[in-house]
Amino acid sequence: MEEITVTATKTSVAQELSPVTAYSVSREDLDCQPSYYMNNFGEFIRDLPGVSVGQYYPWGPPWVQLRGTGHFLQRTAYLIDGIPVHAFLSPAINPKDIEQVDVVLGPSSALYGPSAAGGAVNILTRSGQAKEGISAQVAYGENNTFKPSLSMGDKKDNFSYRFSYSGEISDGYQMKPPAEMVKLYNLGKENYVAGASVEDNDYSYQWLSGKMDWDNHRDTTVSLAVNYMDRYLYGGQTNAITNDHGDTVVSNLRLSHKFTDQVKLTATTGYQYQSIPSQANGGASLVGGVVVVDDTITEIEDWDRKRIPFELQGDFTVLPNNVLTAGIYFAREEETLYDYDPDGTRTYRYELTTDQSAVYLQDQMFFMDDRLSLLGGVRYDKWEYTDIYDSGSSNSTPDDVEKDTITYRGGVKFRVNNMLALHTSAGTAFWPGNPKWLFQNKNTGSDWREANPDLEPEETWMVDLGADITLPDWNTLIKVTAYHGVIENIMAYTYEDNMPLSTTLIKTRNIGEAEINGVELYLKQPITRHLAFTGSLTLNDSEITKDDTNPANVGNELRNSPDYFGSLGLRYQNPELFNWEVLFRFSDDRYYDDNNEDLPYFHMEAYETLDIKVWKDWALSEKTTLHTQVSAVNLLDEEYATEIVYVNPGRYVECMMGVRYAF
Repeated sequence: MEEITVTATKTSVAQELSPVTAYSVSREDLDCQPSYYMNNFGEFIRDLPGVSVGQYYPWGPPWVQLRGTGHFLQRTAYLIDGIPVHAFLSPAINPKDIEQVDVVLGPSSALYGPSAAGGAVNILTRSGQAKEGISAQVAYGENNTFKPSLSMGDKKDNFSYRFSYSGEISDGYQMKPPAEMVKLYNLGKENYVAGASVEDNDYSYQWLSGKMDWDNHRDTTVSLAVNYMDRYLYGGQTNAITNDHGDTVVSNLRLSHKFTDQVKLTATTGYQYQSIPSQANGGASLVGGVVVVDDTITEIEDWDRKRIPFELQGDFTVLPNNVLTAGIYFAREEETLYDYDPDGTRTYRYELTTDQSAVYLQDQMFFMDDRLSLLGGVRYDKWEYTDIYDSGSSNSTPDDVEKDTITYRGGVKFRVNNMLALHTSAGTAFWPGNPKWLFQNKNTGSDWREANPDLEPEETWMVDLGADITLPDWNTLIKVTAYHGVIENIMAYTYEDNMPLSTTLIKTRNIGEAEINGVELYLKQPITRHLAFTGSLTLNDSEITKDDTNPANVGNELRNSPDYFGSLGLRYQNPELFNWEVLFRFSDDRYYDDNNEDLPYFHMEAYETLDIKVWKDWALSEKTTLHTQVSAVNLLDEEYATEIVYVNPGRYVECMMGVRYAF
């Protein structure tokens, strides 16, 4: 039996009973994986079937693309401890503070609301464990990267706690090499020279995390978690600062009470905040074939986002072998952006309040001694965009905007015997769009926007059919799942050079429909007592089938949707000797836009990488343990684009040493 998950169905049901395809990466898996320069949760889940990850680390979150849906912001839902968050808040959790990452595949808006066309990713934070004690570590890697960490935790009786600090300071590397930006310039993409990295993009992160859990061993549990991140990002040019020590906070408070054996209520709330103060210079330009930087400070920006969610969920088991779940959800998000030049002659201000409310109902039924399980769910969501102010638009106070939708999810799983289980599920998803796209006619700053009030909401539906095969004699696990889906009213944006103003004009439109077909393969095979093999392969075909605005796009690959991707891994664990893991990862090429422009970075080529980690724990005394490890990521120094314009940093070697004292 696999681990119990609360992600796939929003209730604590054994994963083997759920018809929804879901995978979990546990703390043990995280500890065994190499230490990546791309230090975020994306690297730890990209070995799962159906999961493709793009990176423009350290600027933003990992772009997790699920089941070939091809866009990371509008088609993947991100959650922390079960609470939806904006993708840009997900780096608030340092990997050392993650207990588990759950990935749900297939449209999941009926469970989690918007942006879940390909599925959802849920990051679960660590709780204190009995005799966890105090742990201190320090790691050093390529690019003069320094990673200190300190944690303390314990669990006694019904109370547990864990507090930690983690840091990451790096000289970085040239994320946008001038020579490559000049290539784009000569191919008609002139605006990318302005941001060329003439110096290394150094950065620093500081994380603080705290979590306390209380359980009265009867009916009530309380959990409080607070995660804080401070981030500094240098733009690779004098006076260019992408994030000048901006703050990010993600916290949650969960109270659960079981009134009777049939009724359980769970209330969840929290506070989410992110500030991104930045500073821009005049940028780089091409003068006589040479990249020249104007380091005059031209723009200062303060961008803040705060959000308060609340959810109340009831689980009712009034009927035998039946779990009925009902819930309400509300979140208010306030976003402000203030942009000005140093002498105060030009200012720009943007404000928006978003209220999201939802109600949902789900029923899970189990028959034939749990061999047959059924799932059905429905959800109604409503969004209200109010208090809109945009000083840079032709209409600075546009009318309020409302959107609503109903989404569904259902499935069936039948365990034929102890070797074979068959499952199928279907669902729909909805994305209301970025509100800025509906009303913002912005003509200030480096990025201009043209509003499109006629944008239609993006809708997705998908069905899958799979089999889980277990061979008890060899402890073999094989999973095969085929899927088919359609995305309607696809929203896409284009970047156009706005010359001679040296700005970028951003436009949005509905381009039509895309069809998605694929199959996910997964194998887990122990070889000996200490050695195990895992492998995953996703074969995917995401194709634009309709584009009323540009018929030439029909037949193109949906952006960021490689035709194949996967990994092969060998893991050896023996506390008496050294432990090691080897990972081979591969991905087909992909395009940054739906026009499939065959330009550097816009067409990101296929790649293969080889990663390895060796580690050993040494008992110094009854309570003291020494940790040592060496990791090498991208061992063959493969060159490839991680995301548009941003290159891969190349081979990354890191050494770590730490000590733990158990209470």
